[in-house]
Amino acid sequence: MALILSRFFIYQCIIVLLLFMPVMAKAEVSEWQILSGESSITFSGIQNNAPISGKFKKFNGIIVFDPDQLSASKVRIVIDINSVSTSYSDLTSALLTSDWFNAKRFPEAVFEANHFTKTGENKYEAKGNMTIRDKTVPIKITFEGEPLSDNKWRAKGSTILKRLVFGIGQGEWESTDEVKNEVKVNFSITAIRK
Repeated sequence: MALILSRFFIYQCIIVLLLFMPVMAKAEVSEWQILSGESSITFSGIQNNAPISGKFKKFNGIIVFDPDQLSASKVRIVIDINSVSTSYSDLTSALLTSDWFNAKRFPEAVFEANHFTKTGENKYEAKGNMTIRDKTVPIKITFEGEPLSDNKWRAKGSTILKRLVFGIGQGEWESTDEVKNEVKVNFSITAIRK
């Protein structure tokens, strides 16, 4: 009888361990700290049939990512809209106004994702939500990731956003005759393991 109870107890322990293994695996997914000096978020569009570009100088976020545990990975990037910068001071000032980003009322843009798929060697796709001007829109980004060392990682990628979906460009700027609707966003994020 004691032998039967002992085996039953062992089987129960094995079952409990098997049930909790996915939870334990998720807990081991690394969290990464963004190195702002080695990272960038830039954008480009078309105005009057000529390319324009800019960048956001300040952003931060939470990155929990493991290419071997994509189902347990997640990202939340917060962009400081007031840190926008372009080659032309007039354009930079205009982007902060209520017709464009309305930075006074909506000082942050946020990208959140928790659905990742591998699309090739070191290539991935992330599906999530982008919030700008209090408008949240589902988007997907593609990126390549590579380890720089055991504790350092870099991801480079891009996405295409349609500015009018977020209400970027009000009044006379709603027309796409002068400023096209599509805006390409590129990013390069270097992070170290926490």
